Amino acid sequence: MMVKTETLKAGCKLTKDVYSKSVKPLMKAGTVLNATHIAFLKAFLIEQVEVDRLMPGIVKNPVEKKEVRETAKPSKKSSEPKPSFSPLDQKYWQSVKAYQVFFANWQSGASVSIGDFRSAMMPLIMDLVEDPMWLASFLVRHGRVENLADRSVTFGLLSAFFAKRSNYSTGDTVQFGLAGMLADCGLSKLPPSLLNKKDAYVGSERALYERHAVDSYKMLKGLQTLKNETVIAVVQHHEREDGSGFPLNIKGDQLSLNGKMLMICDSFLDHMSKSRSGNVLSALDTLREFSYGKLSRYLLDKFCYELMTLFIGMTIQLSDEQTGEITFIPTKEPTRPMIHLANNEVISLAENRNVTIERFM
Repeated sequence: MMVKTETLKAGCKLTKDVYSKSVKPLMKAGTVLNATHIAFLKAFLIEQVEVDRLMPGIVKNPVEKKEVRETAKPSKKSSEPKPSFSPLDQKYWQSVKAYQVFFANWQSGASVSIGDFRSAMMPLIMDLVEDPMWLASFLVRHGRVENLADRSVTFGLLSAFFAKRSNYSTGDTVQFGLAGMLADCGLSKLPPSLLNKKDAYVGSERALYERHAVDSYKMLKGLQTLKNETVIAVVQHHEREDGSGFPLNIKGDQLSLNGKMLMICDSFLDHMSKSRSGNVLSALDTLREFSYGKLSRYLLDKFCYELMTLFIGMTIQLSDEQTGEITFIPTKEPTRPMIHLANNEVISLAENRNVTIERFM
């Protein structure tokens, strides 16, 4: 029976292969759907599928009866790992689940189906381009990334945001967003025992880990719709201006502009994960402090400035327990904004070095 994807429940069994833009099926007949499968179908904008049975509580023939969707009561339980506060939040977590399925396929030896991947991720990227303010609230609420899929999707969104604010065309912005999301696809070649390792990689483990940038390059090289400069940026996203990065240990004048921009987005996420509170402003501050000589200072200041402008108007609490509103972002020290305090006094954190932003309110 043909049913709308939005009415599916875990336990439904596909009776026909499901296709997107690839000649290979997105999901094969006989698949017993779970929450991840359903999120995957939604991420690919698959509107309806053939199944052999419905779980109790689902109205039959929903394709013909539009009123079912309008009157159906929402489920009390959410399949999302985080609460959804907006349609973009929900779309984000659907993309994360879709990435998990893609990554599992890569681990099994599947090649990157760039058409399917683009179809799954492009709606989220385009929504971010249209609503960049969502990124600010998302980073404040989300804090530390939870896993590789979560990190990769966030990496892509930061990359797309940076590209858009650098006056890239819409097409190149999407390219750059995909580059961020696919930068670590080579980790699928890492032994599973090392993939989720909490401690630092040492010795031969480190060598295996560092190889993932080259593996990502190999998996993406030659794919249609991905420009050569996009793939080059992927292999360079762990390099550093002083030559201390990997896998090629090349220096600043040998690095592409896109590679340098990806390096900054990746490094920011590293600092977010190291921050105990997942404080986005603290992560930006430490990124600027500890990346001297390793990241392009011009591009880093631009990234910090553009991201900080999203926080203008937000209410914060300072380390001295005063509260206020972010009102102005200086271009030279973007992580030290001007604050309009609750007592109507205006202070500059650039001039008050001992005061920091503790949290958003």
